[in-house]
Amino acid sequence: MSTTAQAIQFRRSSHEISRAPSPCRSASALAPVTIEPMDQPDAATELDSGDAADARARTLGQLGAQVAHDFNNVLAVVLTSVEMAMRVGDPAKANVFLANALKVIARGRTLTDRLAAASYACEAPVDLDAHRVVERVAAQSTETAPRSTRVVAALEAPRSAIRIDAQFFEEAVRNLVANAIDASGEAGTVTISTRNASGAELRAEAGRDYLVLDVRDTGHGMSEELRHQAFDLFFTTGPADMQHGIGLTQAKDAVRRAGGVASIESAVGQGTTVRLAIPLAAD
Repeated sequence: MSTTAQAIQFRRSSHEISRAPSPCRSASALAPVTIEPMDQPDAATELDSGDAADARARTLGQLGAQVAHDFNNVLAVVLTSVEMAMRVGDPAKANVFLANALKVIARGRTLTDRLAAASYACEAPVDLDAHRVVERVAAQSTETAPRSTRVVAALEAPRSAIRIDAQFFEEAVRNLVANAIDASGEAGTVTISTRNASGAELRAEAGRDYLVLDVRDTGHGMSEELRHQAFDLFFTTGPADMQHGIGLTQAKDAVRRAGGVASIESAVGQGTTVRLAIPLAAD
């Protein structure tokens, strides 16, 4: 057997990328869409619609360019790794290059899954206990966080039942906690807390009660300029090859779809708090 063939067969069972099911539900399960006739807009409405269309076009252009850029990076690393694996004469060294290729492919798979999960076609709101989700994420984050970083759950809300897509919500909490751990640095603390609040208190929809979920870190905080950009698609203060800059955008969108709001409080030297306010489920 050739050196290349030996390298390709390296510990295949432990390095294969799992063929996980798509995060989207079957399109056949979606309700039919009815398109209603639109009233004729006046001149001002046409102008507003044109501005909105331009903004959507710019966002789609940015999205397409960023996705193309990310996948070009993935393909470049994979191509280089495979070429190097084919050139070296040592199967052990070839295995290292191939393992690196698989690692990068897995990152690309994660990106596509997260983009797919942002689709409305994937949404399936259910009643769930937010505290159970947060406790699970906090426990898993404690295991993976640096030893010097503390992850604390202070779940004090008397009512924690919300109606939201379970996958979207857990992914949102997981992203917020991961960001907070990264921001806290060495010997930092991440605190996940909950409380109940009225719509009037939150300046949200009157007559509704909310679950307020705060994820607070003890990091360096953000300037006012960065705080205003934090929810922007693809915005990230982390390494471009490690973070895609879509986590906060997905979290905000998941909460918005559930009828809630997301906000950020931060100041340089005082850490950051990301707040999700989600309407409570009907009793």
